[in-house]
Amino acid sequence: MGIEIELKLAVPDAALAAVAAWLDANGQPRGELTLLNVYLDTPTRDLAQARAALRLRRKGEQWLQTLKTAGHSAAGLAARHEWETPVAGEAIDLSCFPDDARAVLTPLADRLAPVFRTDFARRTWIVEQDGERIEAALDTGAISAPGTSRTERIQELELEWLPRDGADERHVEAALRAFALRLAHIAPLTPSDLSKAARGYRLTTPS
Repeated sequence: MGIEIELKLAVPDAALAAVAAWLDANGQPRGELTLLNVYLDTPTRDLAQARAALRLRRKGEQWLQTLKTAGHSAAGLAARHEWETPVAGEAIDLSCFPDDARAVLTPLADRLAPVFRTDFARRTWIVEQDGERIEAALDTGAISAPGTSRTERIQELELEWLPRDGADERHVEAALRAFALRLAHIAPLTPSDLSKAARGYRLTTPS
């Protein structure tokens, strides 16, 4: 099990080019990928009620399954537990998850089904701030709910801490906020507490 600590920032149209150019100049570019994602839950939304999210992702030729469980989020900064493992194809394989993740999912396994999709292009850079390494990911794409015409745009920058031994969570959070302040001089970026999963669930809820 890992701890995911990230800061999410909404990026307005006018700021996309400036943010990418600044990251090109001040970070290590890692290229661009198209990520195709489907989120699964039960008809009664057991995972959503537990503040968890189960995702199946195609990344290039690789399939990954990810379970994220409840954490905390404030002013765009989130910390949560995360388990991610490769799988053979486009299907959840509980046997590939560690025991803690299987304990959450096994009682729900026969009722899990696709709920929504988040498909987007991701450009990434590695940056450093106060001794911490951060992955900056600029995502552009859309959230969609199968069987409906409802969609929502994805246009955000995720600043995710890259774990290291002996790191203090408070120092990590301070480093992420300090880096976000540097970016604030480039463009008006707005912190967002809503994950892609939370936005997807919101999209599937009747208005």
